[in-house]
Amino acid sequence: MLKTASTMLIVVALSSIIIGIVYISKGSMMDYHEEFAGMTMKEIAELNPNLATLATVFIRLAGTLFVSAGVSLIAIIHYGLKRGERWAWWATLIGMGVVNGPMVAITEPVGGFPWRLAIIMLTVFVIAISVAGKQVFGKKPPSAAARVRNS
Repeated sequence: MLKTASTMLIVVALSSIIIGIVYISKGSMMDYHEEFAGMTMKEIAELNPNLATLATVFIRLAGTLFVSAGVSLIAIIHYGLKRGERWAWWATLIGMGVVNGPMVAITEPVGGFPWRLAIIMLTVFVIAISVAGKQVFGKKPPSAAARVRNS
C-alpha cells in the first residue's frame, strides 16, 4: 500500500510540474484569467504596460514555483516516503499540503480548469497521504542499531 500511495503522490507532484511548465512556457495570462479579469493581456498592456509586465512575471514565477515544488516532492517521496521514512511523510504532508490546500481556495474565484484540477489533486493527496501515514506510523521505527546496519 505504501508503494501505491507513493505513486499517487508522485502523480500529484507531476501535475504540479505540468502546470508549472504550461505557465512558464505561455508566460501570459491564461484564457480563464482573461475571462475572470474581463480583459485580454493586450488590453491590459494598452491600459498599463507595467501591469502587463508584472502579470507576466507573476505567471512565470508561479510556474517556476510549481515546477520546483513538484520536483522536490518527487525526490522526497522517491528517496524517503517509499522506504517508510517518517521525516519524508511529514515533508510530503507539509510540502503538498501547503501547495494543494490553499490552491483550491485561491483559485476558486477564478474557476476554470485549474480549480477543478486543484480539487482532484487535493482529493488524491488526502487519500494517498492518509494511506501512507497508516503504513509509516503503523509500524515500529527501526532501532538505532538497525539503522546503523542498514546504512
